[in-house]
Amino acid sequence: MKYVGQFYRFLYDFLVGDAWELFVGPIMVLVLGWLLIGAGLGAAAVGVVLFVGVLAVAAWHLTLALRGSA
Repeated sequence: MKYVGQFYRFLYDFLVGDAWELFVGPIMVLVLGWLLIGAGLGAAAVGVVLFVGVLAVAAWHLTLALRGSA
């Protein structure tokens, strides 16, 4: 059982690290894309939404890092 806890801590540190918003943000963007595809939006439009969404997450994190909040 000790190994499971150690593996979980490693996996959390590897995936999330110090910037949880860089882990959660792209997942939220992918869920949004999935919902838009389900609503019938075209693949090209969803691709643009995904691209802009990932750029927005990166810009948000960069803004937080430059302000010293991250």
